[in-house]
Formats: sequence, structure tokens, C-alpha cells
Amino acid sequence: MRRNPVLVAWAAGLLLAAAVYAVGPEHLVFRILDNLHYAGWWLGEVVARLGGVTAEAVRALAIGIYVTFVALGAAVEQRGGHAKGALFWVSVGFWLLAGGVIGFDEGYGRWAMALVLVIIAALSMTARLRQVRSPV
Repeated sequence: MRRNPVLVAWAAGLLLAAAVYAVGPEHLVFRILDNLHYAGWWLGEVVARLGGVTAEAVRALAIGIYVTFVALGAAVEQRGGHAKGALFWVSVGFWLLAGGVIGFDEGYGRWAMALVLVIIAALSMTARLRQVRSPV
């Protein structure tokens, strides 16, 4: 089933307008950042409760999937697709989270958020790779 992109754009815009109205335009950025901080804290608590082995697995997965994302991005670029912007911004976000520059308290919340970021980015880059044609 093909979706009409104009209809999707209008629906997304109206939903965003409703969300901005409900939260209040002056508090929107604060609410978004506050919810991201809460999600990171919650993920960190879940990982910490599962134990040290799981916490180390989250860190290892985040690093491994980040490398996978970079390899997929390089493949997209090699095939003539566009991936430089995504490679740059996801890398900046990943290293800011992993390095503890932005993010959350001590613990594994920052690594859990970094893992979520690179999973989404790697899935997106996989979809891009499927869309670009292989060079002949």
C-alpha cells in the first residue's frame, strides 16, 4: 500500500501543531529534552538492574552496531547514495553520549541511549542501501 506523501506531511504537521499547543510553544524544547533525559535514566536503571554482564553487553552492542552503521554508510556512499550527513550527525551524537559529554548521570543510561541511536541509524542506513543501485 503506497501512502500519499502530501497527506502524510499534512497529518504530521497537524499532529505536531497539536502537540505544541498541548505542551505550550515556550516549553516544547524543554519537554523534549526532559523526556529524553527521563528515557535515558529509565534505560540506565533497567540495564543496571539486569546486572553487570548486561551492562557490559549494552556497551559492547552500542560500539559494535556503531561500527556496523559506519560500514553501511560507507557502502551507501560507494554506491552513489547520500550518507555523509547521517554519518556525521550520528557520529557526533554517539560520541557525545558515549563520552558522557551530554546525557545522563553515571551509569549505563548514556550507553543505552547511544545503543538506541545507532540501532535506529543502522536500520535507516540498511534501508538506504537497499534503495541505491549497485554500480555496474
